[in-house]
Amino acid sequence: MKAVFGNNPTNPARRTLWAGGPSRSLPARSASAKAGVWFLYGAAFTMAIAISVWWTAMPFVVRNIGGTESHVGYAWAANMLGYMLCLLLAGVAFGQHNPKNTTRIAVAVNFASALAMSIAVYAILLKGLVGNLVLIWLVIAAGTVAGAAMSLFWPFLMSWVSEDLEGRTLNRRLGTYNGMWSAAAMIGPLLGGVLVETGTPLPIVFAVGGFIICFLFLSIATDGSVQTSLFGDAGSRPVSCEDRAALMRFRWMARIVLFSSWACLGVTRSQFALLFTSMGFSETCFGIIVTVFGFCNFAMLTAAGKCIFWHFKSALLLAAQALLSVSLLMIIFGRSLPIFVLSLVIMGFSFGFAYSSHLYYGSCGTKKRSVQMVIHEATISIGIIVGSGAGGYLAKNIGLYQPYWFAIILVAIGFLIQLTILLNGKLAR
Repeated sequence: MKAVFGNNPTNPARRTLWAGGPSRSLPARSASAKAGVWFLYGAAFTMAIAISVWWTAMPFVVRNIGGTESHVGYAWAANMLGYMLCLLLAGVAFGQHNPKNTTRIAVAVNFASALAMSIAVYAILLKGLVGNLVLIWLVIAAGTVAGAAMSLFWPFLMSWVSEDLEGRTLNRRLGTYNGMWSAAAMIGPLLGGVLVETGTPLPIVFAVGGFIICFLFLSIATDGSVQTSLFGDAGSRPVSCEDRAALMRFRWMARIVLFSSWACLGVTRSQFALLFTSMGFSETCFGIIVTVFGFCNFAMLTAAGKCIFWHFKSALLLAAQALLSVSLLMIIFGRSLPIFVLSLVIMGFSFGFAYSSHLYYGSCGTKKRSVQMVIHEATISIGIIVGSGAGGYLAKNIGLYQPYWFAIILVAIGFLIQLTILLNGKLAR
């Protein structure tokens, strides 16, 4: 792992650069890096489409095997709780383990978990065991194990892709990486909706196949696929962050909107799935509108990676937070498909901007990038746990629309905290 996450002068791949080796080695090395990174992009794409199909369908899978609204909420919350807890443990592994082996282990465990879940769901439906609480919780437990394993995938892959890059080069690399996984997340919901309507276990079986392809991409990639010198070219030289206090303000404001956006997603992807179909719409239709969300997210992530005008613009972070509330209000008071689609369009753009912002501000101006990736993923996990878990409880015990009001309260509190951070920073100058 030191070969990837640490600036280790004993690493053979780096030795000529640390020793002041000939500069003519840089173009060849840069070309190799650009070619090799596409295998990692491929791994991100196949992993994202597998879990997108799987977890878009999960509310319907849990419902079809006899689960309640609480079980639907707990399924994704448990998945992300396993992810977050193991993420904290995985953080100490940065710099100690080879990323190629670590990410492949994560994929293998996900493969085993999805395979076990698909067999369990098939057995429940085949044997007429719908509503069996032990088996329902067994399915949720399999998803929890899969979530725990993912702690060894996304943070390691993100640090691997962005290693030693700064400025415009970092922004472009993150933009391409975000474009790949978000493109998969755009396609996945549509496939998930169609597959689960065709047969309950099919989305999980699809995920099993996706994990196999992801494993192959990681096997082809080399540990040095994306290694570049921190000063290898003009575009990769670090950005000067003279105003460290300003960077920290923006990092925290971005972290708040990242949490809020994933809490809203946790509510939308779990409880809204059930509310939507209870109105007479199909699972396939739900997959289509989530695909619209994914397209808007993809468009925003791609655009953010190609331009830098949005950097250090506080009004945009405040606007993204406010628009999340607008999208939730449209779900509460909307009763037609066009309103729901528009709601997810607004949420998709806000979501994409929140993700891009925190990834950039977290990576900017620090060599401890792996730590920032852990914080990034932990923030996402907490958002989903709160949104999905609390949403499931509220929908089951208080009312179907209470999860969305709960999310609005979270967003409003986050907006006030953002505003306080911003005003304190201005008063301190």
